[in-house]
Amino acid sequence: MTRKSERIARSRRRRLRSLVYGTVASAIAVIIGLSGAGATYAFLSSTVSAPGATVTAGTLTIQINGSNSAALGPFAVSPSVPVAKAFSVQNTGNAPATLDAAISAATTPAITSHTLARVTEVANSAACVTGLAGPQGTLHGYSSALAGGSLQPAATRWYCLEVSLPAATPATVSGQGFNFTMTVGATQSAS
Repeated sequence: MTRKSERIARSRRRRLRSLVYGTVASAIAVIIGLSGAGATYAFLSSTVSAPGATVTAGTLTIQINGSNSAALGPFAVSPSVPVAKAFSVQNTGNAPATLDAAISAATTPAITSHTLARVTEVANSAACVTGLAGPQGTLHGYSSALAGGSLQPAATRWYCLEVSLPAATPATVSGQGFNFTMTVGATQSAS
């Protein structure tokens, strides 16, 4: 081999050695980085352009017993006689909704702090009876998410409002009456 051939061969070996060392060092750095970080990395990524998007406005409206408001009538309760009344909620808009209920008394005589409320999902109006399960609380200030998940457009769901007095209600509040309003609220949910 000539001197020139030897120099070229040495130069090639140095470049090959540098390339191998660089590759090994890079691979070790990536392995250490990935094992120490505990995260997921994407070595390859891709993007795609969408030709366009459409945004559509929806409506979120509900009706109670087929109307914007409904009177459920008087609740004549005593410690031994709770009262339950059914009502339906229909989604008349075109967006799905989750429902909640809030109750407030127009006046707050002493009996309101003893009066209890519970709203429970039922299959139909006939299934609305006293003693159903569900969160129960003081009527004035009662607030609860209504069961059943997302109410889809055009769907109807039945609920039962139970009003009761506990057995330990003091006789001093006997005969008191009051008016209350239950508001069923709807919040748009994911489709």
